[in-house]
Amino acid sequence: MCRFILTLAFLLTCGPVSAAEHWSAEDGDTLWHDKKRIQLLGFDAPELSQVCFDAADKIWPCGKYARDHIQHLIASGDVSCIIESKDGSNDDVGVCFVGGIDLGRDLVKHGLAVAD
Repeated sequence: MCRFILTLAFLLTCGPVSAAEHWSAEDGDTLWHDKKRIQLLGFDAPELSQVCFDAADKIWPCGKYARDHIQHLIASGDVSCIIESKDGSNDDVGVCFVGGIDLGRDLVKHGLAVAD
């Protein structure tokens, strides 16, 4: 409940970043906003070059799928992030949303990441 209230307070005070501003996905759990790097908090997605095996042992480019999924979402609406900390490289770490969709949770829902 507390997290919901903090999220709501953030969205009401800071609001979403305009979709006209430049957002891109480096991989499934890393975003770029102009020259600022943002790591999604609490999720681990495959690296861009990583491949995975399905139940029939067929190889598929899961890293590329995760990146493309996030790229599609951030292109579809306004992006907002709640920055909670910095990592060892001084990059922001936080939770990002598009139209109320938590990007990290959506990756897990679609089998493209795991909760960390």
